[in-house]
Amino acid sequence: MRILAAHENLDFDALGSLLLARRLFPGVAVLLGGLEGHMKEVVALFSDHLDLVPAGELDLQGVSEVVLVDNARPERIGPLRRLLGRVPFHVFDHHPPSPGDVPAVGGVVRPVGATVSLLVPLLRARGVGLTPLEATLAYAGLWEDTGGFSFPSTTGEDLEAGAFLLAQGARPAQVRDWVRERYPQEARALLTQLLRKGRVVEVEGFRLLLAQAREEGYIPALAPLAHTLLDLFDAHGVLMVLKLGRDTLFIARSKERLDVGRWLAEVGGGGHPRAAFARVRGVRSALKKLLDALPRYLEREPTLAERMTKRVETLPPTTVREALNLLLERGYGGMPVVEKGARGVRVLGIARRRDLEKAVRHGLGHLGVTAFLSRAVVLPPDAPLARAEEALKTGVGRVLVGEEVGEGEYRLLGIFTRTDLYRTEPPRAPSPGEEVLARLPEGVRRVLLALKEAFPRGVYLVGGVVRDALLGFALGPDVDLVLEGLRAEEVARALVGRFGGSYGLHVAFGTARVRLSFGLEVDLAEAREEYYPYPGALPKVRPSSIAKDLERRDYTVNAMALALEDLRLLDPYGGLLDLRARLLRPLHPLSFVEDPTRIARGARLAARLGFRLAEEALPQLRPALMPEVLGQVSAARLRDELYLILKEPEPTRALRLLEDWGALGPLFGLRPPREGLLERVQEPEARLLLLLYEQERPEEAARRLALPRRVLEGVRLLKALPEDPTPLREEPLRSAFLALFPEKEAWLYQERRKLMGRDLLALGLSPGPRVGEILRKVEEARARGEVKGFEEELELARKLIGDGTSLVSQ
Repeated sequence: MRILAAHENLDFDALGSLLLARRLFPGVAVLLGGLEGHMKEVVALFSDHLDLVPAGELDLQGVSEVVLVDNARPERIGPLRRLLGRVPFHVFDHHPPSPGDVPAVGGVVRPVGATVSLLVPLLRARGVGLTPLEATLAYAGLWEDTGGFSFPSTTGEDLEAGAFLLAQGARPAQVRDWVRERYPQEARALLTQLLRKGRVVEVEGFRLLLAQAREEGYIPALAPLAHTLLDLFDAHGVLMVLKLGRDTLFIARSKERLDVGRWLAEVGGGGHPRAAFARVRGVRSALKKLLDALPRYLEREPTLAERMTKRVETLPPTTVREALNLLLERGYGGMPVVEKGARGVRVLGIARRRDLEKAVRHGLGHLGVTAFLSRAVVLPPDAPLARAEEALKTGVGRVLVGEEVGEGEYRLLGIFTRTDLYRTEPPRAPSPGEEVLARLPEGVRRVLLALKEAFPRGVYLVGGVVRDALLGFALGPDVDLVLEGLRAEEVARALVGRFGGSYGLHVAFGTARVRLSFGLEVDLAEAREEYYPYPGALPKVRPSSIAKDLERRDYTVNAMALALEDLRLLDPYGGLLDLRARLLRPLHPLSFVEDPTRIARGARLAARLGFRLAEEALPQLRPALMPEVLGQVSAARLRDELYLILKEPEPTRALRLLEDWGALGPLFGLRPPREGLLERVQEPEARLLLLLYEQERPEEAARRLALPRRVLEGVRLLKALPEDPTPLREEPLRSAFLALFPEKEAWLYQERRKLMGRDLLALGLSPGPRVGEILRKVEEARARGEVKGFEEELELARKLIGDGTSLVSQ
């Protein structure tokens, strides 16, 4: 059983993310802990639609997989913590990774404004639509966690997610009503204390508000108070120290520079750079520890020298009209007026164009410009940016940067304006290889870093993991590694020794499969090259290099590798460019002929990722689909590819793509099913039953793919429903039957009619021992499967009565 969960004290981002994740990964949504404030009302109002199961009602023994959203911290998952190391965890979280996170084997962890924004691209790629309620609840999470798209953590991805949710029917008016701040009476009283006892501490230009309050008992919905205090005190950050009954809570928020998540970790707390929480003992010592540590967690503030415009032009003390002409000629709104001194220049003031234009209109253009100057502010180049920002208000939007070289004389180095205030140096873009490593789930990243330490050379991350990390999509629990100059057994032993688990070897093929204790599966393969002796044949392989190993892949987007030794992205066939163009391009023109099953794999990828087949690849399909080529492909390989398609979240999309390419019939002997039919069930074999049910000649398709006999027997039962529904109650027949005939659910579970004594009397048998004898004989025939249904039992009874032979003597 797959379960989905978030964290205790559910918020809108967690709830919205749960709903979106359930669309992508169907399973049971679990409620951890209680609910507070307006969230309690919303969950109660829509309880039938949300279908959240309290964690206390969950059978943990039956859990096989956990999808965790809006949270990566084990201390916030309540009883689910007992599953760590026992089942795979997939984590989708917008908080930056930190030590001690859940060792996820899949998911996406990336710093954006809300977790909802990480899930929306997956929905869009797979063409999954939302109900208006789902879209509205997800939009509420997005709005709440980005402060209406105003918090510093807001990104372009959040805005794109918002646009998608609005298009899906999200209702902003409803969201505004849900997430607007509502302070209960106790919280308002607490706010009064915080305002009265608040004080601002300035450290290296960072204004931190310290505010303390005390109240008996717990008060919900306290976090919004922090944002109110930030605005009222015009601070860069706030630390609320709240004594609530026996508990002391630290709640921190930051607008810039201070990573409060790492800062509060000093006293056992945690969070992300802009919001954090801690439960502490010993307020004075904890507060002193935090204040002493504060400088270490502050980003260095830029200086004027780093942000100023280095070229500064000046005006001599000329007339108003001449100065105005120079301003117009150079296109400036203002310039400093200076006169030469003994060692530098004396700054007389700032001549602003609008002041000079007004002076000319008043007929004063012939006068000296010095009579109409605004105050000039000169700051040294090492002045912090915060000081310059404040000076802009008194320096008419301009601050001169200079070194004092004498009494009142400066050597001007530059000028700082409002434009410079908002100009920042672009951060160094990570290399593609660094980007792959940063986007991997925590558990995968730990494994790769451990391998890099143990084997400095020769380990490469390859295939779908690299592709999906570059796309920012969810990753599965499997990781593929190619080894160059290393033995699979050696690396497998090292992994199990470090992380626990087990491994199996295929010495002849130079491969190993490792299952680590926390659920991650690692496939190891020694680098090899391959060739195909004839079209459709299984390839022959021999040891080789990583370059040759990539050459044997199917599509360019799957032929990339991350070299762990230096985080280089190996991309010999332009896979990165095709990723950006969302193209599936075969590595060479004979790729499909050599292995026609690559066509099915392409359809799976295109359907899952929203890709399209490259134009030159379409003509390459035709020779691969010729009977003489497909005749060389074993039924088992085709069957395996069909099962993989049926395991996809949206299998019908892949099947319809194959139909559009003219490949569904030649490959599998099938036609596409009705839209949405397969998606009504989850189990692949139930989907196979439905797919065959839709075919005119299911027997031919079953024979072509060498399907098990039970599959064809199941299809026959669905096409000619038996009188007795008992055989249809077992999975996967039950799911397939209900998908086809939802209106017959009551019939499926009705008690079947069995032959009884009154039926024998109605046939003319006299009361007596023979009634029991015939009932026993029919029961034995029923157990052997010789009679099915009441009518066949009745017919057997007629035969036995007509025979007239005593059954007791037999």
